[in-house]
Amino acid sequence: ELLNSYEPQRCPYCGHEEYTGYGRTRNGVKRYCCKSCHRTFTIITGTIFQDHKIPISEWIDFCLCLFRFQSFTSISKTNRNAYSTVKYWLSKLFLVLSEYQKNIILEGTVYIDETFYKVRSGDIANKDDGTQFRGLSRNQICIGIGTDGKRTIAFTEGFGKVSGKRTLSTFRNHIKEGSNLIHDEERGHRLLVDELKLQSETYNAKLLKGVPDKDNPLMPINRKCFFLKKFLNSHSGFDREELQNYLNLFAFIMNEGNQYEKVEKILEWSLHCPKTLNYRDKFCKLSA
Repeated sequence: ELLNSYEPQRCPYCGHEEYTGYGRTRNGVKRYCCKSCHRTFTIITGTIFQDHKIPISEWIDFCLCLFRFQSFTSISKTNRNAYSTVKYWLSKLFLVLSEYQKNIILEGTVYIDETFYKVRSGDIANKDDGTQFRGLSRNQICIGIGTDGKRTIAFTEGFGKVSGKRTLSTFRNHIKEGSNLIHDEERGHRLLVDELKLQSETYNAKLLKGVPDKDNPLMPINRKCFFLKKFLNSHSGFDREELQNYLNLFAFIMNEGNQYEKVEKILEWSLHCPKTLNYRDKFCKLSA
């Protein structure tokens, strides 16, 4: 009934938008026939649910657990699924959200900041004497995060400390020109302020340490950084090459209403997203 409540937008094979009903599958899912290529399909053909063997209701439970910042181990135990199944479903979700932040533009009063996340222990680079690099080194991944109170964005900026060019590249297409920018006194923000003709309002973050949230002008962005770290720490062993995928998911969680509204949007987007991922393809690549 859930699947039959959705209508295909086009043929998943040729993209033609005209089709007719063609009975149902043995599971009761509506089948369609394209008027152009004459191939039959269902609402899940060519989507992440194609060839699924586990009920979509379990996919919904999986999403709800993710939105609550549960760890993969906890999700696996809660839903009684294999750990590899959880990772496979996450990879599918990443496909659906791969371009989620592409068209988000912050406007009005905008807050930005950078936070840093360490590489995995096995990837830490050491000096010639065996000691670790200190401070904002190649072992720290810079993440640019911004919010206007309604929408949140987060993007990787590379390794090490903030730079003007990287800040500009990260935020240039995601902040409306002329907006009021509230930020700390990071010099790397100057190029962005000049390029977008932003009204700049800066505060010394060190002097604000210990100030109650209600009196801290940087509180809105500090809270987003706090939630981002909490989200990433719940999956701390993840492959850092997938960090941007996790940031896309985090932005979605922050932006899209309550947990049930998030599930509804994810389900609708998934059924209309022409992307699929085969289990063997995914895990053969990982093992290779």
